[in-house]
Amino acid sequence: MSQGVKRSGLLDASGVDIFDGLKGKKIKAATSEGEKKKAEVQRMAAEYSAAYARGHVADDAPFIGAQPKLLRKPEIATPAETARKTAVAMKTLQKLIETAPQGVHIILGQDASNSPVARSLMDACVDEADPEKASVMLSMNDDWLHTLPYVQPPVRPEPGGRVLIYIGTPGKYMTMCIRSHKTRADHAYKGNRLVVVCRGVCMLPLGTQEQNIFGVDSDAIFDSIAKAARLQGDIVWGHGVGTRAPLMQKAFGYPQAQPAPAPLKFSGDAGGSETSFCYFVQYLKYLNEAKLSKPAMRILNWYDTGLLVSVMQGAVAEAGVSLLTDADGLAMLRDASIGHI
Repeated sequence: MSQGVKRSGLLDASGVDIFDGLKGKKIKAATSEGEKKKAEVQRMAAEYSAAYARGHVADDAPFIGAQPKLLRKPEIATPAETARKTAVAMKTLQKLIETAPQGVHIILGQDASNSPVARSLMDACVDEADPEKASVMLSMNDDWLHTLPYVQPPVRPEPGGRVLIYIGTPGKYMTMCIRSHKTRADHAYKGNRLVVVCRGVCMLPLGTQEQNIFGVDSDAIFDSIAKAARLQGDIVWGHGVGTRAPLMQKAFGYPQAQPAPAPLKFSGDAGGSETSFCYFVQYLKYLNEAKLSKPAMRILNWYDTGLLVSVMQGAVAEAGVSLLTDADGLAMLRDASIGHI
């Protein structure tokens, strides 16, 4: 590029150099509200950093329960082994659902969205009843919700003392970024009432502790869970009365278009009650409003990994705005979970 030629990315809509307008300006001193926001950002950063420093659990320690399995060479279960392991898991889960003293909470991850079993369960849900009083409650996981456009967060139900059944692929780093409720899985794990079903693997309570069963038919197990859940009575939608149709319309179809948002404008002020992350929140909110006004238009975001981007995603999620990503974006965040324990 020849000297003296301005790059278009440094000019505003009227052709004025952006940095020329910032000459002589100083960052405002943070107000009390700004200090609170800065403290929250620092808290998230410290929390994320601490998550990398967890100790390693020795794989030869007694009674350690379900732990990741490092394969030094491929292990492929035979059809007979798969059938046997699947039968054990199905029988255990059916009894667990039937005898759950405080009921069951089924949570569908985004990668369960292509399952016909998941779709049939959602179609069968009742969303006119109080989920807290239901024997079986169904909800979408936070990762799935962050692929849908919204600027007002849906209700995230808490499982309490229920048996928690998660259908999908978990990821610690992804959970951190989207500010999902990791503690509910931790509590269920410690209470010996956590079930996770993902491709070829099922974590479930066996005896007095959680165990992993590798080489199972996860589709058959999910179908068995759905049948056992239906036998307990109505399956109640966990995101609130009257919200099932709008959320399913966003997930599987095209919702009715909303009015177009006003053009996004930043005041140019820095400091005061704002932090740098506040501008990202405003930008993501605008993208969500644009998607809601043009449902058929492809508008989505992919996120890099690392502390700075993690905190930015956390700021957006805690502001109640969707990250507006897709299955590929979530897969990248799950891949970044490698190394987390």
